[in-house]
Amino acid sequence: MGGSGSGRPRERIPVEDCLVLNAGKLQRDKLVAGGLRASGALTWTNTATGEKLSSIGYEADTLDAAPWLRLHYTRTRTGEAFDYRVRLSTSPLPWGGVRWAFLCPDCGRACRKLYLPNGAGRFACRLCYGLTYTSTQEAHKWDGMFRRLAADIGSTPEAVKRALSERYA
Repeated sequence: MGGSGSGRPRERIPVEDCLVLNAGKLQRDKLVAGGLRASGALTWTNTATGEKLSSIGYEADTLDAAPWLRLHYTRTRTGEAFDYRVRLSTSPLPWGGVRWAFLCPDCGRACRKLYLPNGAGRFACRLCYGLTYTSTQEAHKWDGMFRRLAADIGSTPEAVKRALSERYA
């Protein structure tokens, strides 16, 4: 009783609630490029208010045979300091040039985005944190209701969903 898989499923954290480190944005902003050593700060702001949410220091070295991005920051609430490297990789593009990606510090998977959920210590990929997308959660929000309605009227959930969407479209 009360073991894994019993009761309600745990709420999954949506990626929209995390700080996101985006390799594409770093590449567009020329913070990560071939033959480069750079350092500075990355800042996240609330797009609606312009309020600064968070910032971290970084160093990038793509001159090395094994390119890396060093992240260093302190969690404000706890004072806990983090300082670690994230390995970088490239893949060739058909029209020339390369696409930069991170190698997840936890699983080593190549990914274009790393996430830092609230309360977590370091950036990792979406799969390592078990993150989801809000749109995915909302897409099936009413499935249980459609199943119950279908069972009550002797139909299929898909037919009920289709009939309701046509009626209220």
